[in-house]
Amino acid sequence: MINKIRLISILCFVLPVFTVLSSYFFSIKLNYVNFCIPNIDGCTSISQVGRYPPVNFFFKTFMFISIFFTFLYWRYNYLLISENKNSFIYKLSYILGIFSIFFFSLYIIFLGEGDYYRFFRRIGIFIYIFFIVISELLLSISFRKKFNLFSYISIVNFKFYFNILLSALGLILLPLVIYKVVDYPNFKNIVSWNYFFLIKINFLITFFCWKKI
Repeated sequence: MINKIRLISILCFVLPVFTVLSSYFFSIKLNYVNFCIPNIDGCTSISQVGRYPPVNFFFKTFMFISIFFTFLYWRYNYLLISENKNSFIYKLSYILGIFSIFFFSLYIIFLGEGDYYRFFRRIGIFIYIFFIVISELLLSISFRKKFNLFSYISIVNFKFYFNILLSALGLILLPLVIYKVVDYPNFKNIVSWNYFFLIKINFLITFFCWKKI
């Protein structure tokens, strides 16, 4: 099962990153967005690169495939960790991880134009970010607490501190994005692109955590 969770962790990292970057270049080719380095310039949002046909069909299809593997990610982690006693922390992590999948699905479904789509898209993505960050933090705590072996592995400690940092960044940046406190061009898009990649890197770190076993 460890080999399965390692493969799934890699797919949970590769698929969404591949989907977003491919959709971005397709959208440039179709003149939907301008070329830039979005992590630095923020010339477009992730939502915009996956919003218009025919790119949206590609974007949604591959994102839903990645959602399926994300479900397996939480499921297999749960099955492996729940073999140990006192796994309440990970049970909570598992539940929040499943909630994050639901709200990310909501975000994907409501990619489109108009206030109606925008409302549900924002609800979906903000709650998804909250749940995925907390669930990964709890997973990292569970790694350290449930397996004594993990306590001595630097990559597991790195995952823990990485998620502390991610949580702190979320608490600082989210209000700035929502209330538009920072008067900087495309600040929201810059934050969104970089935070997206940081969230996905978590799956890659999990791969290395299980590899050490």
